[in-house]
Parts: sequence; structure tokens; C-alpha cells
Amino acid sequence: MKRFLFVAVLLVLLTMVAIVPVRAQGETLEIYITGLSEDVQNWFREVAFPAFQETYPDVTLEIITGDWGSFDASVAGWITTGEGPDIVYLGSEYAATYGPLLTDMDPYLADWEELDQFLPAALETATYDGKLRGLPLLMSARPIFYRSDLIAEGSEIPTTFEEALAFYEANSEVVDGAMTRMGFMDIGGILFDEQEFIAYIQSAGGELYYEDGTSAFDSPETAEALQYMYDRRRIIMPTEDTAGLPPIEGPAIASGNVVSGIWAMWQLPPVSDPVWENITIAPYPAGSGENARQVVQVFTDWLAVPAYNENPELAAEFLKFITSRENAIALSEIAGFTPVRTDAWDSIRESSPVWDTILGLAEEFGVGFADIRASAELRPLIREQVTLFLTDQQSLEDTQQNLKDEYDAILEDGGFLD
Repeated sequence: MKRFLFVAVLLVLLTMVAIVPVRAQGETLEIYITGLSEDVQNWFREVAFPAFQETYPDVTLEIITGDWGSFDASVAGWITTGEGPDIVYLGSEYAATYGPLLTDMDPYLADWEELDQFLPAALETATYDGKLRGLPLLMSARPIFYRSDLIAEGSEIPTTFEEALAFYEANSEVVDGAMTRMGFMDIGGILFDEQEFIAYIQSAGGELYYEDGTSAFDSPETAEALQYMYDRRRIIMPTEDTAGLPPIEGPAIASGNVVSGIWAMWQLPPVSDPVWENITIAPYPAGSGENARQVVQVFTDWLAVPAYNENPELAAEFLKFITSRENAIALSEIAGFTPVRTDAWDSIRESSPVWDTILGLAEEFGVGFADIRASAELRPLIREQVTLFLTDQQSLEDTQQNLKDEYDAILEDGGFLD
């Protein structure tokens, strides 16, 4: 019944989209992509857009960007109210959330001869109810990066949670109540990231959901992931009063103060930088359970066409252009985006041992960050509850139960449970 009501509400919203007046688009395309650096924005404006306009000279193109903090609110507002950018960037978990409010792009894309160059799993990410709603743009494989020249004597790249804790103990340093050396830094700059937490549940051998669709936050694997992150934090940051590292300019991996961490490629030095001669790339450590495994978290982000778009054919032409092999390679070079087109891999792997290693690890250890239900509500829930545990404000048992109870309620309210 809940799922029926959820679908009914979405159909009502879709009907509203059809009757809500929208801005006159004419020959203008607004493209929203979150988290773009200034270099990438300049590439769109100075290289990609002029190249597209060689074929479509009357089209005006605009790039819109924002940060991840405002992403969910912005996208939900545009798609559900029926007014916003013509093409919207979505993460790998969002097709189920917004699918009914996106344009069926099969009439414009299904016969495109280059679709067979895309990873099938990437195309599935951009599909809802069997129909393409856009095209995948990039993969982002997130392994762990280690400064091999900074690793303490006797330390080795860890493969298990237990080995990882010993590594952080040997490679972290606190002097006079302040960090002087971090054995590990996460993508957010400290010691905890919501997506990383999900990866550790998987590396402990667990999943996010039981077969009935309810959350598995009360599982032993979740407990192991939480305890691992807690122990890691207390090695690197013994108390909540421990001061952080001095400000770091540029990539943290190149600072000399951080020995290992998880970062997106745009947060790292260019792959041509000599520092890569001293960087080792490896999968996440595994837990101790029977199904534990080492993993590399892989994200597939895509460009979707909202139902309010008045010119889906033009949108399709831009999608085919921006996901071409040539542009896939260009984006990988300037932004650290990993192409979802396999025909773009050969030249990248040949040109850079860094990319060759990352793509090889993604093939061997990759797990997709996908099917994260009610992700907009889940993210702040994880941030709140796990932070309470990591900062000694809440027990492990209470943290698991709160995550379980609150997420199950979110899933039920969202129509994800029968």
C-alpha cells in the first residue's frame, strides 16, 4: 500500500509538471553538474561549449554548479516543481527516486550506435522502468592512496581491519595535544565519510538491506564497521580535544603530513606529478567475517533529462556530444573523471600507470555505490548517529538501533517497504 501511494504521488507530480508553466527555453541549454572545480567549469565554457556550437551555432549553453551540501534540496526542488536546468547531474543511487519525473529518452538515444561502448552497469544506472532517462557521464573509483615514502619502517599496506589499525598506530603522531602526522584522512578531510561507512559494511561482508527491504544496520557487519572506524579515530585523534593538522595547501597526499587516505581524483595531484612515484594504490581493508572482502567503491554519475524539458531532442544531442570518446578522455585528464566508455580506457591506461592501476583495481575489487534508497534522508541520519558514536556520546548498541529504527521509518514513509 505504501509503495502504491508513493507511485501515485509521483504520478500526480508528473501531471503537475505537464501543466505548470515553465520558462521559455528556446535554444538555450542549462546544464547542472555539482562540485565542479574552476578548471572544469572553464573547460566546459571555453572548450566543450564552443565545440558543440560548431554544429548548433544558435544554441546558448550555460553551466550551473553547486556544492554537495545543497545538491539534494536543489535537485528535488527542480524536478518535483517542474522548473530548473535542462539537464541535471545525478548520483548513481537516484534513478529510483526521480525516475517517474524524468523524460523517457529511448526515442532519442536507444538507437545511438555508440551505446555499446558504455559499460552495461553504467547504462543501468541511467535507466528507470526499462527506459534510458539520460546517459552516464563518469565513474569515480575510490581506492586508498598511500605515500610509500612516508610509511614507517616495518609497516606494510594493510589488507584487513586489524592490519589497518596497526598501520595507523605506526604512522600517526600527536605532539602536545595536536596532530602532526595523520595515518589516514578521508575524502572529507578528517576521519569519517558516510559513503565510506557503507563501503566498510560491504568489506565486512554485510549489506544495507535484508531480503524484506528493511535496513540491516543492526547486523554484526555494521557493528564491525563502526567499531573499526571508532578505533581508527581514537588512534589518530586520541581525544575530542586533539587539535587537527595545520592548514594544508593543495592536495593532502602531497603535504608530507598525511600517510594514507581516500580522495576523489580531483582532490589529488595531476597523474603527471612526480609525487605519484611514491604513491601506492590499494583496495579497502577487509573485515573478519566469513564473507569479508577487500573492495574499491565505484560511483557512476549521470546526466538526466527532467520531464519539464521542452526540447529533449536537443538535450539528447548534447548528451551524445559530452559523452563522446573524445570528451570522455578530456574530462578524465582535466577533472579526474573515469570514463564509463570502455573505448576510452585503452589510451588512458597506456598513457598513465596511475590510471592503469585504478582501473585494474576497479575491475577486480569494484563494488557499485547504487540502490541507496531514500539517500537524501539517509545521509544526514548516518552523519548524526555515527558522529555521536565516534565522539563517545552514544554506545555502539544504541547507534545501531537508532540507525535501524529511523531508517526503517524513512523507508516505510517513502514507499520502499510493502
